Amino acid sequence: MRHPRLISRWLLAAAAAALLPCAALALEEQSLLTADGTLHVVRAGTAVDLGVAAAASPDNVVIEWTTRAQDGTLSTSIIPGTDSDFGKSGLRLAFDDQTATLVLIWTESISPFSQIQVATMRNGAWTNTGLLPNTGLSGAYNPQMVVTHQRVSWLDEHDNTVTATASILNIIWWEDAQYGQARLATLFLDETNFDPSAVTIYDLPTLLGGGGDTPYRGIPTGAYLYPSVQPDGLSGGLIASFADLHDQKQKVVRVGYPSDRGKPSETGNLKWQRRHIPIVGIASQGDIARMTPMLAYNASLDAAVGTSIGAGYRPTMYWRDGNSLKYVRLEGSDWTPIRAVAIDETVTYEKALSLVTGMGSRN
Repeated sequence: MRHPRLISRWLLAAAAAALLPCAALALEEQSLLTADGTLHVVRAGTAVDLGVAAAASPDNVVIEWTTRAQDGTLSTSIIPGTDSDFGKSGLRLAFDDQTATLVLIWTESISPFSQIQVATMRNGAWTNTGLLPNTGLSGAYNPQMVVTHQRVSWLDEHDNTVTATASILNIIWWEDAQYGQARLATLFLDETNFDPSAVTIYDLPTLLGGGGDTPYRGIPTGAYLYPSVQPDGLSGGLIASFADLHDQKQKVVRVGYPSDRGKPSETGNLKWQRRHIPIVGIASQGDIARMTPMLAYNASLDAAVGTSIGAGYRPTMYWRDGNSLKYVRLEGSDWTPIRAVAIDETVTYEKALSLVTGMGSRN
């Protein structure tokens, strides 16, 4: 028999996943401008609401992709594999100039569970990959991603040093399954034989040598449901912030990858074999942020909790509450009292958000 706490988690995940398709019926849009001046716009919604006639059913939920080139050329299509009755939400777009790869991630709700989907477009072709859960029935929420660039080197067959820049796609999200935890997925976009399905997934607490039972009762969802990721300055690595429910700690970690790849042509070269394994270290940690709000699993983007981290690796967590943007900062091992920026006719939500994230990034 399953532990009651595990059953509660599964029921919570199932109930949350069941809500997502309804939320996905509302149109959702993300846009991105690439260096060549091309505007990419993706929209998720039902085919009838999007005005898409090519879908298998007008009630199917699709993701529409539109590009507008500098010369005005307009192109619109359904991203392959997205024409279904599954809910789609949480769209995120990224582009890697070095490899000319467009990346789209979203949460796909297949009641009673949900899964993160990753679509990559290169040389005019899309490939979709689902990020498999830690266990069968699970809920996946709030994916965030960043592409980082790290200098790497190796020896060629004549022992000459070769240097290059690795393009690494990093995705972080929260998963409710056997354990409630933040997970990290990586994909090296610059590989010679690039395989968009070769995504490696890690449990972040396990990467730190921990993991285990994750009690969450009494902890607001705002404290753990929204892990974050951002580049770590010019180091080529990244910073991730997440709640470790097993240790009952909020953790900020630095993540990088081996820069010395040894000699690829040498049989048994361990450095080459380990080139994609993340190197993770704790930059700061403190108590769980219990003053954050209790949010629905399908909360709007404005209501969701965000995190800004500066060079001091101290997280600032923020969320909207009515006509104010509230925030707290981790100072030492404790959080500051809740502070707020009023949202009114002179300070819009966007301006308040810029002020708070700017402050957080300077710490």
